[in-house]
Amino acid sequence: MPKISIRRMHFMYSYDKFIPRDLTFQVHHYYEILFFVSGNAKFIINGDEYSASPGDVFITAPGEIHSIVFKGNEIYERHFIQFDTEFLSMLSPSLPERMSGAAQNHKIANADAEKYRLDELFYSIRQCAEEKKSEYEVLIQSYILQMLVAVCECTSRAIAPPERSSKKTMKIKEYIRHNFTRALTLDEIAENAFFNKFYMCHIFKEETGMTIKEYIEMMRFMYARRLHFQGKKLADIAALCGYSDYSMFYKSFVRYSGMSPSEFFSLDEHDDKSAPMHKDKEQSV
Repeated sequence: MPKISIRRMHFMYSYDKFIPRDLTFQVHHYYEILFFVSGNAKFIINGDEYSASPGDVFITAPGEIHSIVFKGNEIYERHFIQFDTEFLSMLSPSLPERMSGAAQNHKIANADAEKYRLDELFYSIRQCAEEKKSEYEVLIQSYILQMLVAVCECTSRAIAPPERSSKKTMKIKEYIRHNFTRALTLDEIAENAFFNKFYMCHIFKEETGMTIKEYIEMMRFMYARRLHFQGKKLADIAALCGYSDYSMFYKSFVRYSGMSPSEFFSLDEHDDKSAPMHKDKEQSV
Protein backbone atom coordinates (compact mmCIF):
# COMPACT_ATOMS: atom_id res chain seq x y z
CA MET A 1 0.00 0.00 0.00
CA PRO A 2 1.63 3.27 -1.11
CA LYS A 3 1.59 6.36 1.03
CA ILE A 4 -1.59 8.45 0.79
CA SER A 5 -1.61 12.15 1.55
CA ILE A 6 -4.17 14.89 1.04
CA ARG A 7 -3.20 18.45 2.00
CA ARG A 8 -5.60 21.35 2.03
CA MET A 9 -5.52 24.83 3.52
CA HIS A 10 -6.97 23.92 6.92
CA PHE A 11 -6.73 20.14 7.17
CA MET A 12 -4.63 17.18 6.09
CA TYR A 13 -4.98 13.39 5.99
CA SER A 14 -2.10 10.93 5.69
CA TYR A 15 -1.64 7.17 5.68
CA ASP A 16 1.73 5.45 5.61
CA LYS A 17 3.69 2.40 6.73
CA PHE A 18 7.47 2.30 6.93
CA ILE A 19 10.51 0.96 8.73
CA PRO A 20 11.02 2.99 11.93
CA ARG A 21 13.34 5.96 11.68
CA ASP A 22 14.62 8.50 14.14
CA LEU A 23 12.10 11.28 14.65
CA THR A 24 12.70 14.59 16.40
CA PHE A 25 10.56 16.35 18.96
CA GLN A 26 7.86 18.36 17.23
CA VAL A 27 5.47 21.17 17.98
CA HIS A 28 2.65 22.08 15.59
CA HIS A 29 0.29 25.03 15.31
CA TYR A 30 -2.58 22.62 14.63
CA TYR A 31 -4.33 19.62 16.18
CA GLU A 32 -3.40 16.08 15.27
CA ILE A 33 -5.36 12.84 15.75
CA LEU A 34 -3.27 9.74 14.99
CA PHE A 35 -4.57 6.19 14.62
CA PHE A 36 -1.85 3.67 15.49
CA VAL A 37 -2.16 0.52 13.35
CA SER A 38 1.05 -1.39 14.09
CA GLY A 39 4.61 -1.16 15.32
CA ASN A 40 6.62 -1.29 18.54
CA ALA A 41 6.55 2.24 19.83
CA LYS A 42 5.82 4.65 22.64
CA PHE A 43 4.46 8.19 22.35
CA ILE A 44 5.92 11.07 24.33
CA ILE A 45 3.63 14.08 24.78
CA ASN A 46 4.69 17.00 26.98
CA GLY A 47 7.05 14.69 28.86
CA ASP A 48 4.43 12.02 29.57
CA GLU A 49 4.84 8.53 28.14
CA TYR A 50 2.08 6.48 26.51
CA SER A 51 2.42 2.89 25.33
CA ALA A 52 1.01 2.19 21.88
CA SER A 53 -1.10 -0.84 20.98
CA PRO A 54 -2.81 -1.49 17.63
CA GLY A 55 -6.01 0.53 17.47
CA ASP A 56 -4.97 3.21 19.97
CA VAL A 57 -5.62 6.85 19.08
CA PHE A 58 -3.34 9.75 20.12
CA ILE A 59 -4.30 13.42 20.25
CA THR A 60 -2.02 16.45 20.37
CA ALA A 61 -3.12 20.07 20.57
CA PRO A 62 -1.42 23.11 19.06
CA GLY A 63 1.84 23.91 20.82
CA GLU A 64 2.33 20.53 22.52
CA ILE A 65 5.80 19.00 22.29
CA HIS A 66 5.59 15.39 21.18
CA SER A 67 7.50 12.56 19.58
CA ILE A 68 7.42 8.82 19.06
CA VAL A 69 10.09 6.41 20.27
CA PHE A 70 10.52 3.09 18.48
CA LYS A 71 11.65 0.08 20.48
CA GLY A 72 12.24 -2.27 17.57
CA ASN A 73 12.29 -2.58 13.80
CA GLU A 74 8.70 -3.68 13.31
CA ILE A 75 6.91 -1.90 10.48
CA TYR A 76 5.22 1.27 11.72
CA GLU A 77 1.77 1.88 10.23
CA ARG A 78 -0.50 4.79 11.03
CA HIS A 79 -3.15 7.21 9.81
CA PHE A 80 -3.50 10.77 10.98
CA ILE A 81 -5.53 13.88 10.41
CA GLN A 82 -4.34 17.40 11.17
CA PHE A 83 -6.54 20.47 11.32
CA ASP A 84 -6.41 24.03 12.60
CA THR A 85 -8.90 25.94 14.72
CA GLU A 86 -10.32 27.70 11.68
CA PHE A 87 -11.32 24.30 10.26
CA LEU A 88 -13.12 23.46 13.52
CA SER A 89 -15.01 26.76 13.42
CA MET A 90 -16.05 26.14 9.83
CA LEU A 91 -17.50 22.75 10.78
CA SER A 92 -19.30 23.87 13.94
CA PRO A 93 -19.13 26.91 16.25
CA SER A 94 -18.98 24.65 19.32
CA LEU A 95 -16.14 22.44 18.12
CA PRO A 96 -13.11 24.64 19.01
CA GLU A 97 -14.01 24.67 22.70
CA ARG A 98 -14.98 20.99 22.76
CA MET A 99 -11.81 19.94 20.96
CA SER A 100 -9.67 21.99 23.31
CA GLY A 101 -11.09 19.99 26.21
CA ALA A 102 -10.84 16.65 24.41
CA ALA A 103 -7.17 17.20 23.56
CA GLN A 104 -6.28 17.29 27.25
CA ASN A 105 -6.68 13.51 27.11
CA HIS A 106 -3.83 12.49 24.87
CA LYS A 107 -4.72 8.83 24.37
CA ILE A 108 -7.87 6.88 23.56
CA ALA A 109 -7.33 3.18 24.19
CA ASN A 110 -8.19 0.78 21.36
CA ALA A 111 -11.33 -0.62 23.00
CA ASP A 112 -12.83 2.86 23.35
CA ALA A 113 -11.65 3.87 19.87
CA GLU A 114 -13.43 0.85 18.42
CA LYS A 115 -16.55 1.53 20.48
CA TYR A 116 -16.78 5.01 18.99
CA ARG A 117 -15.94 3.73 15.46
CA LEU A 118 -12.78 5.80 15.14
CA ASP A 119 -11.06 2.94 13.31
CA GLU A 120 -13.90 2.71 10.77
CA LEU A 121 -13.82 6.44 10.17
CA PHE A 122 -10.08 6.47 9.49
CA TYR A 123 -10.43 3.62 7.00
CA SER A 124 -13.40 5.36 5.33
CA ILE A 125 -11.26 8.47 4.86
CA ARG A 126 -8.48 6.36 3.37
CA GLN A 127 -10.89 4.72 0.94
CA CYS A 128 -12.17 8.12 -0.19
CA ALA A 129 -8.62 9.40 -0.61
CA GLU A 130 -7.69 6.34 -2.68
CA GLU A 131 -10.70 6.28 -4.98
CA LYS A 132 -11.16 10.06 -5.39
CA LYS A 133 -14.68 9.70 -6.67
CA SER A 134 -16.98 12.66 -7.25
CA GLU A 135 -17.17 14.99 -4.26
CA TYR A 136 -14.71 12.83 -2.31
CA GLU A 137 -13.40 15.87 -0.42
CA VAL A 138 -16.88 16.60 0.90
CA LEU A 139 -17.13 13.00 2.06
CA ILE A 140 -13.73 13.21 3.75
CA GLN A 141 -14.75 16.34 5.62
CA SER A 142 -18.00 14.67 6.71
CA TYR A 143 -16.03 11.70 8.08
CA ILE A 144 -13.63 14.06 9.87
CA LEU A 145 -16.60 15.87 11.44
CA GLN A 146 -18.00 12.54 12.65
CA MET A 147 -14.58 11.66 14.03
CA LEU A 148 -14.19 14.94 15.91
CA VAL A 149 -17.61 14.58 17.50
CA ALA A 150 -16.79 10.98 18.45
CA VAL A 151 -13.44 12.00 19.95
CA CYS A 152 -15.10 14.70 22.03
CA GLU A 153 -17.75 12.28 23.24
CA CYS A 154 -15.25 9.51 23.96
CA THR A 155 -12.77 11.66 25.89
CA SER A 156 -15.55 13.02 28.09
CA ARG A 157 -16.17 9.46 29.29
CA ALA A 158 -12.93 7.47 28.91
CA ILE A 159 -9.42 8.61 29.80
CA ALA A 160 -6.21 6.63 29.20
CA PRO A 161 -3.64 8.01 31.67
CA PRO A 162 0.10 8.20 30.97
CA GLU A 163 2.26 5.28 31.99
CA ARG A 164 3.59 5.36 35.54
CA SER A 165 7.35 5.30 35.69
CA SER A 166 9.12 2.79 37.89
CA LYS A 167 10.54 4.07 41.17
CA LYS A 168 14.03 3.96 39.66
CA THR A 169 13.13 6.04 36.61
CA MET A 170 10.94 8.39 38.63
CA LYS A 171 13.86 9.19 40.93
CA ILE A 172 15.98 10.17 37.92
CA LYS A 173 13.17 12.24 36.38
CA GLU A 174 12.48 14.07 39.63
CA TYR A 175 16.09 15.12 39.99
CA ILE A 176 16.21 16.33 36.39
CA ARG A 177 12.94 18.26 36.73
CA HIS A 178 14.30 20.15 39.74
CA ASN A 179 17.66 20.90 38.16
CA PHE A 180 17.39 21.10 34.35
CA THR A 181 17.65 24.90 34.38
CA ARG A 182 21.36 24.67 35.05
CA ALA A 183 24.24 22.62 33.65
CA LEU A 184 23.79 18.94 34.49
CA THR A 185 26.14 15.99 34.14
CA LEU A 186 25.39 12.29 34.19
CA ASP A 187 27.77 11.89 37.12
CA GLU A 188 25.81 14.40 39.20
CA ILE A 189 22.44 12.83 38.36
CA ALA A 190 23.72 9.34 39.13
CA GLU A 191 25.19 10.43 42.45
CA ASN A 192 22.00 12.11 43.60
CA ALA A 193 19.75 9.33 42.33
CA PHE A 194 22.04 6.75 44.00
CA PHE A 195 22.79 4.80 40.83
CA ASN A 196 25.83 3.64 38.96
CA LYS A 197 26.06 6.00 35.99
CA PHE A 198 26.11 3.30 33.32
CA TYR A 199 23.29 1.34 34.94
CA MET A 200 21.28 4.54 35.26
CA CYS A 201 21.64 5.34 31.54
CA HIS A 202 20.69 1.78 30.60
CA ILE A 203 17.59 1.56 32.78
CA PHE A 204 16.34 5.01 31.75
CA LYS A 205 16.66 4.25 28.04
CA GLU A 206 15.13 0.80 28.51
CA GLU A 207 12.05 2.12 30.32
CA THR A 208 11.40 5.43 28.57
CA GLY A 209 12.84 4.91 25.10
CA MET A 210 14.77 8.18 25.52
CA THR A 211 18.30 8.90 26.65
CA ILE A 212 18.73 11.06 29.74
CA LYS A 213 20.13 13.83 27.55
CA GLU A 214 17.03 13.74 25.32
CA TYR A 215 14.80 13.96 28.39
CA ILE A 216 16.72 16.97 29.71
CA GLU A 217 16.41 18.69 26.32
CA MET A 218 12.68 18.02 26.19
CA MET A 219 12.21 19.56 29.64
CA ARG A 220 14.21 22.57 28.51
CA PHE A 221 12.16 22.92 25.33
CA MET A 222 8.90 22.99 27.29
CA TYR A 223 10.32 25.53 29.74
CA ALA A 224 11.68 27.63 26.87
CA ARG A 225 8.21 27.83 25.33
CA ARG A 226 6.78 28.98 28.66
CA LEU A 227 9.44 31.68 28.92
CA HIS A 228 8.77 32.74 25.33
CA PHE A 229 5.07 33.16 26.12
CA GLN A 230 6.16 35.42 28.99
CA GLY A 231 7.96 37.66 26.51
CA LYS A 232 11.54 36.72 27.36
CA LYS A 233 14.25 37.35 24.76
CA LEU A 234 15.99 34.36 23.13
CA ALA A 235 19.34 35.07 24.80
CA ASP A 236 17.67 35.24 28.21
CA ILE A 237 15.68 32.06 27.54
CA ALA A 238 18.90 30.22 26.69
CA ALA A 239 20.50 31.20 30.01
CA LEU A 240 17.36 30.46 32.05
CA CYS A 241 17.09 26.99 30.48
CA GLY A 242 20.60 26.00 31.55
CA TYR A 243 22.61 26.57 28.37
CA SER A 244 26.10 28.01 28.79
CA ASP A 245 25.69 30.22 25.71
CA TYR A 246 23.25 30.97 22.91
CA SER A 247 25.09 28.83 20.35
CA MET A 248 24.51 25.72 22.49
CA PHE A 249 20.84 26.66 22.79
CA TYR A 250 20.59 27.12 19.03
CA LYS A 251 22.37 23.84 18.19
CA SER A 252 20.18 21.90 20.61
CA PHE A 253 16.98 23.17 19.00
CA VAL A 254 18.22 22.35 15.52
CA ARG A 255 19.35 18.89 16.56
CA TYR A 256 16.19 17.82 18.39
CA SER A 257 13.43 19.76 16.64
CA GLY A 258 14.92 20.32 13.19
CA MET A 259 14.27 24.04 13.59
CA SER A 260 16.07 27.09 14.93
CA PRO A 261 14.66 28.59 18.17
CA SER A 262 13.04 31.46 16.25
CA GLU A 263 11.39 29.01 13.81
CA PHE A 264 10.29 26.81 16.70
CA PHE A 265 8.65 29.69 18.55
CA SER A 266 7.13 31.16 15.41
CA LEU A 267 4.74 28.19 15.37
CA ASP A 268 3.16 29.61 18.51
CA GLU A 269 2.64 32.96 16.78
CA HIS A 270 1.34 31.44 13.55
CA ASP A 271 -1.94 32.75 12.17
CA ASP A 272 -3.94 29.59 11.45
CA LYS A 273 -6.31 31.47 9.20
CA SER A 274 -3.72 32.40 6.63
CA ALA A 275 -1.40 29.40 6.32
CA PRO A 276 -1.67 25.97 4.70
CA MET A 277 -1.17 22.92 6.85
CA HIS A 278 2.19 22.17 5.25
CA LYS A 279 4.66 23.72 2.90
CA ASP A 280 7.37 21.46 1.52
CA LYS A 281 7.54 18.57 3.91
CA GLU A 282 5.28 16.54 6.12
CA GLN A 283 5.76 17.25 9.81
CA SER A 284 4.36 14.44 11.88
CA VAL A 285 5.07 11.28 13.76
